[in-house]
Amino acid sequence: NTAVTEMGLDNNWIEAQGAVALAEALKVNTAVTKMVLKGNQIGDQGAAALAEALKVNTTVTVMGLEKNQIGDRGAAALAKALKVNTAVTKMGLDKNQIGDRGAAALAKALKVNTAVTEMGLDNNWIEAQGAVAL
Repeated sequence: NTAVTEMGLDNNWIEAQGAVALAEALKVNTAVTKMVLKGNQIGDQGAAALAEALKVNTTVTVMGLEKNQIGDRGAAALAKALKVNTAVTKMGLDKNQIGDRGAAALAKALKVNTAVTEMGLDNNWIEAQGAVAL
């Protein structure tokens, strides 16, 4: 479908399995520019799957992953994707479980990524060390 440009699936328990399926679709989709998956409990596994999709997807500019139990491993996977992705301008990661290691990985990615203009990290587990990295 090339008509759908925004996908909102907020608060739907899609979990990791649903995120994996959506990630596979994103690898070949050239229409969706905004995907919001707030409150779906996708965890690190789902975040990693979406990260793999973002490595090849060139159309998604907004990715909302707030409130999904994403931790440091998921944040690190997303950081690797952001090192090569030039389309995403806004990534919402508020209300997850990202700590200092995840924050540091994201900070390293943002040093090389020139596309991201907004990254939400409110209400995570980031302490002083992660704040310094960012």
